[in-house]
Amino acid sequence: MQQQMAATVEEQMMVKAIREELPWESLPKRIQATVVSKEDWHRRIVDYCVRKRLPWTSCFARKVCKEGEYYEELTRYLRRNLALYPYHLADYICRVMRISPFRYYCDVLFEAMKNEQPYDSIPNFSAADALRITGVGRNEFIDIMNKCRSKIMWKLSKSIAKELLPGLPADLAIEPWWGVRFVNFTLEEFKKLSEEETSAIDKISKEEVNSYVLFDPEVINGLYKRGMVYFDVPVYPDDRFRVLDSSFRRIMGSSNILKLGYNFQCDLHQLSQSYGELKCFQYYEMLLDIQKLFKGATGGLSGLSKKILGAGLNKTRRNSNWEERPLSQNQKEYAALDAVVLVHIFHHVKGQSQFGVTEGCKVEWKSHIVSQVNSSRSPLRF
Repeated sequence: MQQQMAATVEEQMMVKAIREELPWESLPKRIQATVVSKEDWHRRIVDYCVRKRLPWTSCFARKVCKEGEYYEELTRYLRRNLALYPYHLADYICRVMRISPFRYYCDVLFEAMKNEQPYDSIPNFSAADALRITGVGRNEFIDIMNKCRSKIMWKLSKSIAKELLPGLPADLAIEPWWGVRFVNFTLEEFKKLSEEETSAIDKISKEEVNSYVLFDPEVINGLYKRGMVYFDVPVYPDDRFRVLDSSFRRIMGSSNILKLGYNFQCDLHQLSQSYGELKCFQYYEMLLDIQKLFKGATGGLSGLSKKILGAGLNKTRRNSNWEERPLSQNQKEYAALDAVVLVHIFHHVKGQSQFGVTEGCKVEWKSHIVSQVNSSRSPLRF
């Protein structure tokens, strides 16, 4: 336990040092004792920036490695983890490295296939985007794998799978306001462009506004299919998460959905502070804070779980690095367990019209359901 805590503290100190862009010579002695050399420190810097998908131009990695080396390492990491395409880095990865979303997802699918991983091993967002870009979904993936396994050479050469993947991107639903950008193509590629395509490329290079609606869609689609252009979806500081906000508002504001929490008011306050532009965390209906039902319980949610269900929660991952991506399996299980245990506690008591909060004190759980319909009114009790 003490070793785990020590490791966690050192991890946090390293993250802080990387964010402050401390060189090897300025590191605290405790970190220098862990990091064996200056080269090792540089490697940890790159690893951190890669896992965060940070742009080379604005992260600490720019001081310890070349831009090309950094993005090569980043794309290897993403492929290995079957991760979502880094659209925010397309200006280099797509334009300079010529790794389009289509090429990237073909590599991701091949990575899973050559290792004979099941389709479900691909993260949901990656799988959905790969389907959108390549046209390969669960059924197509399974069909390709069945064809591969039926071939005698499959065990000797996994490249068979790559040959069965699509050669061109799927038809893409392109919004009129998407920006059109061209890649760094070669002179030979430029010579093969048609007159209309050359004119489009010339227009892209000269115009400040390059919305898709301004071009001949057939010309742009043809260039896109050949990997000559890519699309930029502009996101501005005043944009809002409308879909996320509306979805959560339907849940939080529904009088038909009972929301369970533990010290819920604190969580809502943190969420509203972090996402002030979202209204979904400011008002709610049908909220039951389990903590308020057991005011005499000690040990937090873990103690309550042990009292009601007979088993506590392992809280050793609470102080781990939650800004790390991807989250570890232990962190995911910790987060999920914190939520699901509330459901089990609720199911344990909901069938009882009354249950003990403290010795000699009985309450109706329904009387603790609260709502806050606007910011000027106090919570309503049912």
